Amino acid sequence: MKQNQINCEKLTKMTIKMQNQKLRLFAKVDITTKLKILYYQKQLFYKLNSIHGEVDNSVLTLCSLILAINDVEKSLSTTNLNVLKFRAENIKSNVKREKILALWSIVRSLKIEQKMSFRDISKYFLKYHRLNVSYSTIYEMWNEIENNNKKG
Repeated sequence: MKQNQINCEKLTKMTIKMQNQKLRLFAKVDITTKLKILYYQKQLFYKLNSIHGEVDNSVLTLCSLILAINDVEKSLSTTNLNVLKFRAENIKSNVKREKILALWSIVRSLKIEQKMSFRDISKYFLKYHRLNVSYSTIYEMWNEIENNNKKG
């Protein structure tokens, strides 16, 4: 197990932390870029296999994937990388928003019946639902949902 890690670090010339960053980037890119990475990965695998035939194929596969991600990342402009990061943040916020909406009856109950502040509701979600959401997000959603209900 440890030897595989050493081989992977030696072949990629990257620490485990850097390798994990590359893999997270792979998860964030669009399907076209993923396919491009996999195309390069296949080529790199055969090149690595011919040079380092003694290394396990699964290690070579992982190393070639990381190296392919690195190559494609270098070809992407800074703007494209920032767009990918922005999209990932939006996806995270949408997931949180969906979780809050699923628990909206609790928000209403805590706000109306228990007279809790939005800060306290935020702390409640963290403690009892393991959902780390800012009070301002809950407040914005409250205004959006509850104030629209009063107008309609």
